[in-house]
Order: sequence, then C-alpha cells, then structure tokens
Amino acid sequence: MEGTVYARIASFEGVNMERMAEMSETSGEMDMPEGMKGGMVLADKDSGRSMFVAFFDSPEAIEAAKDQFEKMGDEIPEDVRGRRTSVDIYEVVWDRAPARA
Repeated sequence: MEGTVYARIASFEGVNMERMAEMSETSGEMDMPEGMKGGMVLADKDSGRSMFVAFFDSPEAIEAAKDQFEKMGDEIPEDVRGRRTSVDIYEVVWDRAPARA
C-alpha cells in the first residue's frame, strides 16, 4: 500500500435498510467530503446496524471534513440512517480489496 491511509468509521443502529436503499437509488451519487479518497458502507440487515467507512490521507483531513459529515447527517433523516453510536479513527495497516465482477 502506498502512503499511509486512515479510516473514519461511523457506526449506526436502527438503520432502515429499505429506505436507505431507496434513498441511495433516487439521490444518485453522494457528494464526498473534501479530502475523502473513498468509502464503503457495511450493513447488518438483520440487526439494523451499519458502519460508514471513509478513507483519508491523514487524521487532519478527517478533522477538516468533520463539518461536512455533520451536514450529511442533517441531510439524511435519522429514521433512515439510524442513530450514530460512535465515530472512530484507525490507521489502515493492511488492505486487500475483494475481487469484484
């Protein structure tokens, strides 16, 4: 892996997976916060929990995007996205993306 990468992981519970999928389909591509290099959402549909993983080059870039993440939270109703239970920052020390068709 070239350079250091950091992941901001926001955890949610009470996610309405059906409404989240509908919103994703109708809203098109989501605007990524400044400095965000990529991201993914992990979902446990049975429990209604999800994690939004956003990748950045530095902890400072994550801090600089904080207001944009809050704005995203304001744009997606809580009854859809669920309640944010935590936000954690990790250095990515190993990364091997799965093969995709």
